[in-house]
Amino acid sequence: MSAAMLIVCSTILLPVTVEDHLGRPAIHVDGQPVAPLMFFGIPQGTPVKTVEVGPEWREFHLTFVPDEDNMGMGGIQVRFGGGPPGTVWVDDCRVYPGEYHDEPHANMVTLGGFEATDEEVARYWSLWTSPVEGADASLAVDTTDPAEGERCLKVDLRVTGSHPMHVHLIHAGMTYQKGSPYTYSVWLRSSEVRTVEFFALRQGGSFRIYEERGVAPYSSQVALAAGAGVHIHSFTMPMPWPRPGEDYEWTGVDTAVDRTIASDPEALLLPRFGMEPPEWWYEQHPGSEQVFSDGSSEGCSMASEEWRSEAETHLRALVRYCEEKYGDHMLGYHPCGQNTGEWFYRRSWDRVFGDYSPAMLDGFRRYLAERYGDTVDPETVTIPTEEQLLSAVAGWFHDPVAEARLLDYLRYEQIAMVEPLERFARAIKEETNDERLVTFFYGYTFELCGLPWGPAKGGHYALERLLRCPDVDILCSPISYQDRQLGGAGDFMTAIDSIHAAGKLWLVEDDTRTHLTAEAEGFEGGSTLQETQWIHTRQFGHLLPRRLATWYMDLGATGWLNDPGVWSNLARLREQYERALGEPPTWSPDVAVIVDEEGALYGRADWALHRSLVYETRIALARAGVPQRWHLLSDLVAGRVPKCQAYVMLNCFHLDGEERAAIARETAGSAAIWFYGGGFLDDGPAQPAAPGEVQATMADATGLSIIAGEPRKAGDPLSPVTWFDGDPLLEPFWTVREDQGVEVLTRLADGTPGIALAETDAGLRAYVAPLGCTSADFRTLFLRAGAHVYCESDDVVLTDDRFLCVSATSAGVKAIHLRRPATVTDAVTGEVVAAEASSFSLSMELGEARVFWLD
Repeated sequence: MSAAMLIVCSTILLPVTVEDHLGRPAIHVDGQPVAPLMFFGIPQGTPVKTVEVGPEWREFHLTFVPDEDNMGMGGIQVRFGGGPPGTVWVDDCRVYPGEYHDEPHANMVTLGGFEATDEEVARYWSLWTSPVEGADASLAVDTTDPAEGERCLKVDLRVTGSHPMHVHLIHAGMTYQKGSPYTYSVWLRSSEVRTVEFFALRQGGSFRIYEERGVAPYSSQVALAAGAGVHIHSFTMPMPWPRPGEDYEWTGVDTAVDRTIASDPEALLLPRFGMEPPEWWYEQHPGSEQVFSDGSSEGCSMASEEWRSEAETHLRALVRYCEEKYGDHMLGYHPCGQNTGEWFYRRSWDRVFGDYSPAMLDGFRRYLAERYGDTVDPETVTIPTEEQLLSAVAGWFHDPVAEARLLDYLRYEQIAMVEPLERFARAIKEETNDERLVTFFYGYTFELCGLPWGPAKGGHYALERLLRCPDVDILCSPISYQDRQLGGAGDFMTAIDSIHAAGKLWLVEDDTRTHLTAEAEGFEGGSTLQETQWIHTRQFGHLLPRRLATWYMDLGATGWLNDPGVWSNLARLREQYERALGEPPTWSPDVAVIVDEEGALYGRADWALHRSLVYETRIALARAGVPQRWHLLSDLVAGRVPKCQAYVMLNCFHLDGEERAAIARETAGSAAIWFYGGGFLDDGPAQPAAPGEVQATMADATGLSIIAGEPRKAGDPLSPVTWFDGDPLLEPFWTVREDQGVEVLTRLADGTPGIALAETDAGLRAYVAPLGCTSADFRTLFLRAGAHVYCESDDVVLTDDRFLCVSATSAGVKAIHLRRPATVTDAVTGEVVAAEASSFSLSMELGEARVFWLD
């Protein structure tokens, strides 16, 4: 067993940190690095059986196997809350050892047939109603129409609350033995069709629901992960938010944690929980709800100081509780909020703007006061209107001078998102003596460029600031939802190498849809076990060269990973990661892709520009046959990007004098490949050149004679763009003047240079006039820059020249060209594929992924 696994299996877990290991950030437990591979599941709700009850008597049943001896605390519940008023009748309620039988003779339930008086039944049965919700219901023995015998139980529901648990029937006092199967059956009917929940549980002490055997997959997947050597588990759990004066309710926390530890006693826990308040809170805090341009409101304003303060208070209480009760198992904490819990603004995918709340206006005014002092009158400050946000002075670009206040607001939208995250991170560190990890979803720099009304709406463009926060350890996102299918690339959402340059760890949420995923759950994945294994292997190829983290996710809580075949493959991949932990990383690609957070703000609120230029360009980059590092422009300016053969400058529209000088310095002697609009804006007014005239700001940045042209349709045949809203105009439009020494690589339909390049004193310089280019064009440019091309067949190659992953985007023979001769060994089977070879070939199926060691 490796040293990393010995640490994972240890019982003393202090401290847990992310710190440098051989040149890359890594999770350390008790000072030793561990393989950061995890399982993510959803324990809440899965053990509860939900049924539809109507006017006719019907029997319902489930079989469960307790994983503990509960010593007289065995119970059952039936939950009626959250539905309409009415009446439900209950009869012939049974719990008996063994499997379901249509005529069982045993019954552990006292008075399960309700053949007694009201007073006698009340000794053994109780009805709980939520006082917080004002729920109101009552019990009575009824003789009108029993399912069995002469009596049944009638439950009159007057006010049912908002959740099934707000009215529930309880019976307790039974003893369940660990590992023994039991069946719980009950007959039900209702005056109107309603949804009812029922389940068996430990009733009392630390409440615990026993899942229906073969239905609730969480515990079995935790056990499968543990069997594969994966002992880090992330899962959802509630964050209690009581009303003033009330106590915290920890049952949901205990249930989630206890179920995890019961299935893996060596578990290290990274729970995920929401930070947004319950609905009643908004009534007490008017002005704190997020308001949208269509007049609707939803969720909490990120700028609300009241929310930030109270959320921190409850977060501290949660962390203290977990540390006191489960401290030996706690790895860290993952607070979540806003859209899908991923800290980008609610309704980002809708064609509306926000936030127009009083809280956001107050926050914006504070921000301007901090930035400009008393030169700004707060009373004159307003949030830009939808009309203002949709317009732009310079075609597709905001003017740095004429639209300065609008740009200030877009910047504050990003800051308002990260300010509370910084606050929450500090709270967790203070409560844990800096000995637990802090994790957030954030930094979807590439992915949110696909938003319909532009990336700024998302709030993810203060990544460079959040990376400076000393209290944040891990940032994460799912695999990109673009190009994740079998045969796709499965790329990152972020400027991934900026994360590690800042000493933080990036975690990829591998929510791959597997062969066990229902089609209705969306997004393509693997339709067979083999295809699922290939996709997991492809994604592992992204992880290992950079030493990233991941969790394998049962997002649907229906058992997406509930197959030993899935975990046998993941166990083999884990072994490769543990092997790599002992070696210094050798990740040193020839190409750097540069994306600018400020550039995301300067583009007009429209997805045509950034969707093609940044979001979709990943497809071609992934198939160029050349691995790349992805960085924020701020890294390049600060000298944090190692020297490369080529730099791809994607959305670097706005450059001040310092940035221009730094880019020239850092790219000197290498190739700089500039895309549409590169360097157009500086700190002065936007001044588009007249057609045929040189755009001086762009010529200064790119080193080429960039001239303006007439606006044209963006969807030129050269640009692999699929437009969702017609074919917008490229306005302004620029191309390269065909001076002496300029080589035109591709032309647009009318002969205008599309991609042009020239050797300059500073190095190779290229400009791409449309909004994208093909993988073959990238490959040509990279070859001209002197980069090593590993593959010319548009397949995905991921390598650090020590570890190699090849993923096939089509079926056929793949020729792989190594940087230097090596013995190529299949990392899974140990087969030597080629000895001391400079190149080798693989016959592969569509979507097949293979991993190798190069010695």
